[in-house]
Amino acid sequence: MAITRLGGANAISGVIPVANGGSGRTAVTGNVLQVVTNTATTRFETTSTSYVAATGYTVAITPSAASSKVFVTITGGGGDSKASGRILYATLYRTISGGSATDIIGNSIGIAQVYGDSSRVQAPVALSALDSPNTTSAVTYQVYIKNYDGQVGFNNNEGETQLTAFEIAG
Repeated sequence: MAITRLGGANAISGVIPVANGGSGRTAVTGNVLQVVTNTATTRFETTSTSYVAATGYTVAITPSAASSKVFVTITGGGGDSKASGRILYATLYRTISGGSATDIIGNSIGIAQVYGDSSRVQAPVALSALDSPNTTSAVTYQVYIKNYDGQVGFNNNEGETQLTAFEIAG
């Protein structure tokens, strides 16, 4: 039986061959390593003036390296109210493997001052954040909302809200 020596043109230098489950590319800083998407379609309402988790509005990703960054985007949905002058605030929280939730935006973002005396008025929502979770454990990102005065809802028309997490090589 002949012994084959890997070297020269056959040497493996940090690239996992496609046949072994890799992409065939070297992970270079800034490359997108994986993309995870979740679609939420149900309405979530709150009268809370403190942030509460919007049930179902999550996306989970497990980074392949602790040096990776995660870019999270939320698009669609919308904030609404049945009364004049109410403001819906939204932010993104991160939870690492069952730990406590941390606000990764760091401050309230007033996304909509919605008016409508007799019918719901929906304003569009777009949130994004670049996070450095510093882990290879599962990370869950979730939309949290609160209101300024009265009851507000998120995703009034029960359309599609896309939640997407991109792992970026660090």
